Amino acid sequence: MKEIDVPPKLNPEVLSFGEIPKCAYNRTLRQEIEQGRLDAEAAIALLEVMHYIRAFETMIFELKSGKFVPVEGFEYIGATHLSVGQEGVAAGALCALRGDDYITSTHRGHGHSIAKGCFAMREMDVPTLNRFLDRPENSGGERGALYREALHVHLYKTAAELFGKEDGYCRGRGGSMHIADFNVGHLGANAIVGGSSAMAVGAAVGAQKLGTEKVTLCLVGDGASNNGIFHEACNFAAQDQFENGCPVIFLIENNQYGMTGQSVGEVTGVDYLARRGAGYNEQMMHAEVLDGMNPLSVWDGIGRGAELCRQGKGPVLFEALTYRYFGHSLSDKRTTYRTADEEESWKNVDSIKQFSEQLIATGVLTQEGVDAMERRCTEEVEQAGREAALSADPIIEQITEGLLSDTVCDKVPAEFANVTTLKEPRQIRRDKDGKIMYRHAVAEAITEEMLRDRRVIFYGEDVADYGGAFQATVGLLEVFGRDRVFNAPISEACIVGTAAGAAMVGMRPVCEIMYIDFMPMTMDQTGNQLAKNRFMFGGKALLPVVVRTTIGGGKGYAGQHSQSLEAVLTMFPGLKVVAPSTAYDVKGLLKSSIRDNDPVIFIEHQNLYTEKDVVPEEEYLIPLGEARIRREGKDVTIVSYSKMMDVALEAAEQLSAEHGIEAEVIDPRTLIPLDVGAIVKSVQKTGRVALVCQAPETGCFAEHISYQIQLNAFSSLKAPVKIVAAYDIPPPMSQVLEKENLPTPPKVVKAALEVCGRL
Repeated sequence: MKEIDVPPKLNPEVLSFGEIPKCAYNRTLRQEIEQGRLDAEAAIALLEVMHYIRAFETMIFELKSGKFVPVEGFEYIGATHLSVGQEGVAAGALCALRGDDYITSTHRGHGHSIAKGCFAMREMDVPTLNRFLDRPENSGGERGALYREALHVHLYKTAAELFGKEDGYCRGRGGSMHIADFNVGHLGANAIVGGSSAMAVGAAVGAQKLGTEKVTLCLVGDGASNNGIFHEACNFAAQDQFENGCPVIFLIENNQYGMTGQSVGEVTGVDYLARRGAGYNEQMMHAEVLDGMNPLSVWDGIGRGAELCRQGKGPVLFEALTYRYFGHSLSDKRTTYRTADEEESWKNVDSIKQFSEQLIATGVLTQEGVDAMERRCTEEVEQAGREAALSADPIIEQITEGLLSDTVCDKVPAEFANVTTLKEPRQIRRDKDGKIMYRHAVAEAITEEMLRDRRVIFYGEDVADYGGAFQATVGLLEVFGRDRVFNAPISEACIVGTAAGAAMVGMRPVCEIMYIDFMPMTMDQTGNQLAKNRFMFGGKALLPVVVRTTIGGGKGYAGQHSQSLEAVLTMFPGLKVVAPSTAYDVKGLLKSSIRDNDPVIFIEHQNLYTEKDVVPEEEYLIPLGEARIRREGKDVTIVSYSKMMDVALEAAEQLSAEHGIEAEVIDPRTLIPLDVGAIVKSVQKTGRVALVCQAPETGCFAEHISYQIQLNAFSSLKAPVKIVAAYDIPPPMSQVLEKENLPTPPKVVKAALEVCGRL
């Protein structure tokens, strides 16, 4: 039962909001140095990083325009979203974080990546620098020299990734808009506007549950603040049930334009985007507007925000006012939506110019020193660019490397194997035949894996006190408490996105999307993030996520609660898709899925939850990708999965009893990876095939199975493959229409008779 009563509060009152500071920072560099908050060395590093960023972005601009030619004949392709003008935000923010804190970034993220690496390397000791340089940790060396060498390698790897080279941070798989460096906590740039918001929250939640003090900085543009996933992420982070807060900082880099649309006065109704913090919690997410053209303002703000997060008072929202000097991309000439006078007014408050003047006024650097730094940074960046252009392309034969890890967690590290519980889990009683229900097998699998590994957490809509819409997780909350089992907001996209983020920092989340019909709500986070992050980031990310969801049908729930959308999910390389049909299989496959180091979409069927099967009490696992022969036969092969397996087996018995046809029934159990070999072996024996699935025929997964059969067993076929599926319509509500729409044993019998030449 919930700990909080909700009585009616119907008394008249006025709801008020607090104040949001804007550009309140008013200290000088001299004051910061005198007060000991920043030393001269750190101030010089801050300027140096800004120069590296500007030099890098300028190199890309000149490369694209042909002014800079790294090597004769080199052709630069790919996206080009430059952050010239915004250096103060990237450098100021990353200077304020610890080297092992996490960040997520944007399509305009070269500067974030450069700054994250530079400042993280400043904290590295000699062994860590040697490890970054791919040398044994005990190689020794002078730290200063190793640091400069590491900076060069960092710039080289960054350029190499933009150039699509094997030595790039992501082996050329990600490029400009998807660069990541997991060595320093850079969890990846994102070409989907706002796409990393939920992952940043998940990373913060994961880091906290792992017992670290790490903070996650979620860098987004002003355009992202209008995106649904950003708002879902803010709300998720601000949940009251997170008693120690959520250690995430949302930093909106407001460069005044989404692409060409203006944030203020056109596509929003607020003068400052930070006002939106008032919508998420009573602390208004500690919202504040920063002067993004002053790196010290950003450094101070992010530093204070990080401290709030480490004190358990997150999340935090900042808006940094800044400006991009170039257009959205280099094909954008800017003249149609902004004036030269506007651009000049922002260049007059340029962050590098202003901060250089402060360094000179404070006596930390001379004008000659500033000029020399600018020249040196430009030379180093261009040299890195030349080396990157000359470096090797990815090996074509290795094109699929990094898509899946194809590894499992066989042994739980000792630090995570010590699990505490609030009470002993209830023992699910078997009947006299050793059987339990499908839904009880689900609960048993999750319970056993949570007892085995404290990195396994479980959340979703109504899964805690209520035990899920189908009562499949009843009892988990009482055993593990709200730290590991908790309700999520009705934010399907954010549920999947946070799971991806938590997994990338070391957790093993299991989340639930109540109906597969709701998976389209998650499509960006499922298809563009969860599925792609490992490959896109060069195979460096592990994403041990299980997304549990359910298929309905046959209950009159109509078009938005009765679909069978598994084929849609198999379209995204990087996902594994499982669809078990028995209680025995659901337990063994779910346990294997939770231990798998790749993301798994685990599809249960609502109409199977009360069906029983023999389920051993002792530990067992079922490997993903192994089909099961449900019934042996010699005349025709029937392939099906999930609830349609019952239909297939009933049809097989009718074929035998009424027609003397012995059908072999194959249950793939796992759709991705698909056990093609088992299916082909059966087809080679029978020569005839009927495929059964609940989805509409056009585009259903049976079509893929049919293709694999014709590709691998065409010479064995004695008749065309038949598919028994639903009509190409949304599921209807009417009982008679829904019954007609779904595959039935008589329909399967008819198809089998046709392929056997009996009709």
